[in-house]
Amino acid sequence: MHTWDQRFESLLRAALRDLPDDQELTPDLDTRAAGLTSLAAVELLLNIEAAYGISIPEGELNFESFSTPGALWSLVSAVAS
Repeated sequence: MHTWDQRFESLLRAALRDLPDDQELTPDLDTRAAGLTSLAAVELLLNIEAAYGISIPEGELNFESFSTPGALWSLVSAVAS
């Protein structure tokens, strides 16, 4: 069971262009397979930082951080707390 909020889910769904609207967003979903491109990841990062009023450290910006919704939410929640 995931623990992210609706705001995170909305931002992530907008970035996952190949994810059908009716498909559940699970913590272990492969974001690349769901359509997250490099450009979309940068846009998603900026949108998350603005929505949550955070700044994710450059050292945390890597493929693993964006590989699944669960990994990304762990990063966002750690930086936001």
